[in-house]
Amino acid sequence: MKKFSKIFFILIAFILVSCSNSKKEKQNDNSKTSNTEIITAIKKQDYNFNPKLSNSLNNDSVVSQLFEGLTEYSSHGKVALNQAESIEKSQDFKKWTITLRENLKWSDGSNITAEDYVESWISILNKENNNPNAFKLFFIKDAKKLYDGKIKSNEFKGITITNKNTIEVNMEYPVKNFDEILSNVFMFPTKKDSKIDKENLITNSAFKLKSYTDEEIILEQNENYWDNINTKIKKVTLKLVENEILAYQLFDLKQIDFFGLPFYEIPYERRLDSSKKPELLNFKTNIFEFLKLDTENKMLQNNTLRKNLETLIDSKFLAEFILYNNSEPILKKENLVSDQISKLKNEFDEILKSSNLQNEILTLKHNGTKLSERILASLSKEWIDKYRIKVSITGDNNASITHSTFNIGTTDEMDIKYYINHYLQNDDFSKMYTSIEDIKKDNLIFPLYKRSFSVLVHNNIQGLYVSPNGLMLIKNLLKQ
Repeated sequence: MKKFSKIFFILIAFILVSCSNSKKEKQNDNSKTSNTEIITAIKKQDYNFNPKLSNSLNNDSVVSQLFEGLTEYSSHGKVALNQAESIEKSQDFKKWTITLRENLKWSDGSNITAEDYVESWISILNKENNNPNAFKLFFIKDAKKLYDGKIKSNEFKGITITNKNTIEVNMEYPVKNFDEILSNVFMFPTKKDSKIDKENLITNSAFKLKSYTDEEIILEQNENYWDNINTKIKKVTLKLVENEILAYQLFDLKQIDFFGLPFYEIPYERRLDSSKKPELLNFKTNIFEFLKLDTENKMLQNNTLRKNLETLIDSKFLAEFILYNNSEPILKKENLVSDQISKLKNEFDEILKSSNLQNEILTLKHNGTKLSERILASLSKEWIDKYRIKVSITGDNNASITHSTFNIGTTDEMDIKYYINHYLQNDDFSKMYTSIEDIKKDNLIFPLYKRSFSVLVHNNIQGLYVSPNGLMLIKNLLKQ
């Protein structure tokens, strides 16, 4: 009996030790899995995985995890070579030569060549594709002629392939920052003759698409990625969330690793609260926000009235008390004293009466977000209080003033000229602006600020940053 008891206790002890070891191994496995997986929340919407057609920050933020281009911004905000082995430019900045890295692969294992890039860029310039990014390439020699059908694709010499890994790009005029422009999502390639198919998407970045449902998008490691050795994250879960308040709460509940732009806007109702959180990081970008003016509006046609309205725009106040981040005003202004405001008011009143504009309504269009509405409401209050004019805020298309955003993803704030040139000057390259003041003189815009992005991130995540063109690359993250 004693012998049996002894054997029984030995067996129990062995089972307990085995269970303990098994539990530790399971915990280690879970820890290992969680340390290589990133989870965040993104807006529930239809996502277009074709980088050439991507035309919004939300869409760009997803596509940039699946595709990449020749360059990207490093964590220091500098342009770094990505799929390019080298980039050379002529002294006059009108010819750029790009050499791809050797042995670049698509996620299906096939080779990435210069032809993939060139075919992708030229397809943007095919007018039949209705690409919203086409005008951003009109600085390339004869690109506008190709787009307008004035020359055929075989006559187009703006972009040429000199060998399977080398591309030569010739410009209409000097472009000093083409290497920066290459980091934008619309410049990323897709495989020649491949279909953008969510069931079998061929990618070239650190991740490939595993699944896309109504609830989430799951990305997994692309084993053919050229820089896998430096990519520690193996799985990315993008939770599709309709309600921005719910998405914000997921961060507080520690169900997501980070929250905020470029994947999801921090809700306006929580911006003040989030600005006080130790987990908040603000990143400077070169995304240009401005007010586009209707030049047919009678009030805005008057140079003095227009100037006086712009004078009361306090971009610093908007950044600090509406955005609650460190967005920088495009133009720095001195604070107005009471005598200056009185002079502006009297001047404004006299012109309204003499021009019979007292009943003119200034209609302001927001971009569909509460944040945009609040920005316009703040501006309206200033104008109504000081000038006693009639102002309304709307989301409709017909408006006197429209809150707009432009991003070509470069550190040169004057690249807003591409927007101005295309939308307001019919691509007239004979007139390219050299300063914000020059743009203002032609009553085109009221500049606001260069937008900063706010992101909440838990302290176990390292390597998170938002680049100047507004992209966040999950492949650069580490999770402790």
